[in-house]
Parts: sequence; structure tokens; C-alpha cells
Amino acid sequence: MGETKMTMHDWRDIFRAFKMALDPRKMLLGYAGLLVSLAWCTVVVAFSSALQIIDTTPAIFTKLVLSSVKESIPVVAKSVCSAIMSLDVGEFFVFGVLVFGLLVIWSLVGGAITRLAALDYARDESIRLSDALKFARKKLWSYFWSPLVPVIGVCFFAICNVIGGFIGRIPVAGEVFVALGFPFALVSGFFMIFIGAIGALGLCFMFPTISAEGSDAFDAMSRAYSYVLSRPKQFLAYCTVNVLYGFVCLFVIAFVAWLMIRLSFCTIGAGMGQKFSAVQSFLLQKCSIACLGFCSATAPESAASAVPLDRWSLKFLAGMLLVYIFLIKLAVWSFLTTYVFSAKTIIYFLLRKEIDSTDVSDVYLEEDEQTQKKDGTSSSSEGGQENPSPDKEGKP
Repeated sequence: MGETKMTMHDWRDIFRAFKMALDPRKMLLGYAGLLVSLAWCTVVVAFSSALQIIDTTPAIFTKLVLSSVKESIPVVAKSVCSAIMSLDVGEFFVFGVLVFGLLVIWSLVGGAITRLAALDYARDESIRLSDALKFARKKLWSYFWSPLVPVIGVCFFAICNVIGGFIGRIPVAGEVFVALGFPFALVSGFFMIFIGAIGALGLCFMFPTISAEGSDAFDAMSRAYSYVLSRPKQFLAYCTVNVLYGFVCLFVIAFVAWLMIRLSFCTIGAGMGQKFSAVQSFLLQKCSIACLGFCSATAPESAASAVPLDRWSLKFLAGMLLVYIFLIKLAVWSFLTTYVFSAKTIIYFLLRKEIDSTDVSDVYLEEDEQTQKKDGTSSSSEGGQENPSPDKEGKP
């Protein structure tokens, strides 16, 4: 008999997100999405830097992964703020190219993950990875445009105000026009706040909506706004449980990753001796083996400013260890992405049940999925009819 999953259809179901996030198919999708995203950002930044459009080097993305969150977040926040404040035309173009590529990548990856999570949670069904990717590819542009709809709405009202400002440049008449029409600018500002704030809160429901309903970007946007505004208390409660539980899960995964690397260093170093101590000291100057920064205390031998590696074999060993640490740390962030998509899918189903009174098991199925299900049912029933036939024939 198969394992029966305990589904409460309430806030306790959020705790299922940990196990759902560890699904190898979702982890593979998240890992591939992060790798492709890093490759895309590296190529775009390297090409733009070679053309002297921007000053940033592509090595920054590798350093972000090899650093811990405690070390990288302040640097990233400072870099992003300074870049936005002084964004010129060339940098704005590069930024747009980066965002476009990342949206395409995560529309496909996020769509496939939420499709797997929707069928897993709602129907206890497991589909093939290729089927999830096929569904996400068909709905690619719905996934792509859904997070951009609030941005387009904010930009629309902002452009209306800018046009009003241009009209205000007309002598006398323009000034009178702005004076009389300024209340409309205030209303426009309110809509920018409303669309932007609610859109940011409901952004997490857009991908699960398309994956569960098979709908488009407009339906994803309307449900996101409706669910946030209709049940704000439940929404905040679910999100609070999700964030707290997610942080605990991430801490456990990150600690296991750190402990795995640390124990491997200690045991290999005990056998290899001073040579591995030199390699380890070199590595700890280049990267942090901790993901969250809570266990990033370096070894005493790493205090020196520089540790030379005099042989190519030691340099090769250090380089390969850097690659392994990079891949392990990327797996931790892969878990975080799959957890976020899985948990938000569960919250979407819970709010849909409360607001729309829709049964949790109601999930959109494509024709080929329905055909496969019917074929499976018919074959099992035929199998049940074939078993009694020998008994009937054996009767006198």
C-alpha cells in the first residue's frame, strides 16, 4: 500500500513544504535555475564590461555564492543602491537585459516547480519532470507577464503624471492646468502605492495560480490582489508561519552543509597533514564555508595574510575544493527556492479554499494528463476483471 499523506487543509499544511521542497525533481529544477541564472548574469556582465558599458566584473556573482549571507547582504545592498541612484542609459539597458533573461529562466523553472507542488499537495499525484516542464513551457508567457503586470500598472500612472508635468512647462496655461489637475496627480500617486504594495504582497500567488488553474497572467494578478485584500489576517498569518518555519528549515540545511564540509576538512586534514592545512588556509581566505554566517569562524592557521601554494598539484586541489564548496552552497540556495515555491503553492490552495470555497483537490489537468489518468484507471479495472476469469473457467 502507498503512503497516505496527512493533509489538514489548514495552516498546519505549511509544514509539509519542507518535505515537498526536498523532492529531487524540484531540487534539480531549482539547482538548474540557479546555475543558468548565474551563467546568464556572468555572460551579460562580461560582455557589457568588455564593451565598457558597465564597470562591474562578472566575478561578483561567484563571490556572492562563496560568501556567507552575513557577509554578502550588506555588500549587495550597498552596491544595488549605489547602482540605482546613478543608473545611466547603458547601465539601464544592461539591467533590462538581465531582468528579461532572469524572468524567462524563472518563469520556466518556477512554473515547473509550482506545477509539481500543486499536483503533489492537492491530488497526491506525482508527474514526470518532463511533463512539468512541458506545462511550464506552454504557459511560459503567462508566467513571464504575471509579475510584470503590477509594474506596468505603476509605470502607467507614473507616465500620466510625467505627461502632466510636461504640459506644465507651457507658460501660464500649463501652470494653471497643473494647479487644477494636481488632485488627479495625487489620485495617481495613491494608485501607484496601491498597485505596487498589494502587487508585491500578492506576487507569491501568481505562479501557483497559473499552475493550479491553467489560467493566464490577468487571472493570476486578479486572484493575487483578491486574496490579499479579502483575507489579510489569514494571509499575514500564513506568511508569518511560512517565514519562521522556512528560516528554521534553511538554518538546518545550511548547518548540515557547513558541518559536512567542516568534517571532511578535519578528517582529510588529519590524514594529509601540513599540506592540506596550507590548502585549507588558502581556501578560507577565498571563501566562507558557511552559508548563513553563524558558523563561519575560521581556523587559526588561516590568520596569515597569504598562504603560498608552491606546487601545481596543491593549486589544483584548492581549485577543485572551491568548486565543490560552490556546488554545495548552491544546493542550499536551491532548497530555499524550492521551499518558497512549494510553501506559496500550499498557501494559495488554503486561501482559495477559504475565499472561493473551491475544493483543494480541484486542479487543472491537460488533455494528455486526463487521458493518462483514464488509461491508468481503465487498465486497473481491466486487471481486476481478468483475475476472476481463471476461477470461473476452473469451475465444473
